[in-house]
Amino acid sequence: MSFSEKILSKSDMYNFYKDEYERLLEKDKQNQEIIKSQKTEINGKKKFIAKKKNEIAEKNEEIKTLKNEVIKSLKKDVAARDDTISYLNGELEEYKELCNSFMKKYNSHNIEKSEKDITDINIAYVLNSFPEHSQTFVLSELKWLVENDFNVCVFYKKDPYKHIDLDFEIESVQFSSKKQLAKLLVDYDIEFMHTHFVYPMCSKFTFPLAECLNIPFTVFAHAFDIFTKEYQKTNRVAEIGNSDLCLGIYTLSDFHKNYLVGQGVNEEKIIITKQATDYEISEFSRREDKIKNIVAISRFVEKKGLDVLIDAAKLLEEEDLSFEIFGFGDLEEDLKSQIESLGARNISIEGELNPSDVKAKLKESDLIVVPCKVAENGDMDGIPTVIFESMAVGLPVLTTSVSAIPEIIKDGENGFIIEPENPELLAEKIREIVSMPDEKLYEIRCRAQSDVQDISSVDKTMKTYVDVLEKSF
Repeated sequence: MSFSEKILSKSDMYNFYKDEYERLLEKDKQNQEIIKSQKTEINGKKKFIAKKKNEIAEKNEEIKTLKNEVIKSLKKDVAARDDTISYLNGELEEYKELCNSFMKKYNSHNIEKSEKDITDINIAYVLNSFPEHSQTFVLSELKWLVENDFNVCVFYKKDPYKHIDLDFEIESVQFSSKKQLAKLLVDYDIEFMHTHFVYPMCSKFTFPLAECLNIPFTVFAHAFDIFTKEYQKTNRVAEIGNSDLCLGIYTLSDFHKNYLVGQGVNEEKIIITKQATDYEISEFSRREDKIKNIVAISRFVEKKGLDVLIDAAKLLEEEDLSFEIFGFGDLEEDLKSQIESLGARNISIEGELNPSDVKAKLKESDLIVVPCKVAENGDMDGIPTVIFESMAVGLPVLTTSVSAIPEIIKDGENGFIIEPENPELLAEKIREIVSMPDEKLYEIRCRAQSDVQDISSVDKTMKTYVDVLEKSF
């Protein structure tokens, strides 16, 4: 091998080792980066694990705290229930004492039922509020009883929404609890109870205390107390009707009767009678002028349908008609806002009227509109008292086919009736009435006045009440 060949051979070997060294260095560098990356990943996982451990520890602490709070709350509830049970046991003992006291008084009379005059019976009206402006039928009943020398008093739970002055004297006592009412019933030696509205007064007070103290009772089922959806589950009307102490459930119409039977009420207990309407029969003559002054008188609540009347009045803005709405209630501002937003110039919201003012307003008006409808919660009118009052003074009535109203008003015979919640139809019907010949309208007014005397009056209602008392006492 020549010298040059030896040198070249050593150079190749050098390059070989050099390349191999550089390759190893590069590989080592890559390995270091991999190791570094894995270390970073491991550190990240360690931090994640540490974070999760902290979160778990915090959750465990929260669970422990909640557990302690729940246990504490449950212990408190158990203690409260123990207190309630203790209280109710005390109430039960007091009720037993009241019952014993009542029975002693009852037995001490030693009077046969057949020997007792019904005017001597101690009667209590158990009412939710008294004296209530919107419940003139209740006041008419009480006035009749007082004037006919019945022993009657009123026990009521709360002050009225709108107070009304009485034109007769009657003892009334306010109570705040079932216990207080029970004591009043015993102290006043009450032998018979009567209540208006199934819910809340009869279902919560009259019925349970009648069962406790063995006092017979009656109740008048009207409208919201039986039709409102939420009360249907709590008014206990079927239980009430099936009680041996319930002498009867008064109600307004066949519509109401059929509804109550559908709710499970014993049909034999249902007695149909109209509310005690204290109306005035007034003479009237044929009209010389066309109808112009149209009135509505009611509480400002959804079921009265006054929003429909306002819409109809707007449709009649070009006619020579004036609309007035009298009353009070929670929807007053809503109704005023509706008139304002429509820009209706022919209709206005007026104040409330006392009973004498109602009669005067009916006499001076040309047409009354009673635009009843079914409220969203199921509530609806029974038979608005103002219908009877209007018929009595010869004021034409335009109303709707809600609830029992079609049993009273016959379209074109003793008044006018349309389907509810239809402003266009209401406006059209008003035009029809305005354009009706005077002779035909006069016939309808006369028929209405005649019919109302056969349908409703204070004397008719109270005769029904008295008949039930005479049969029972």
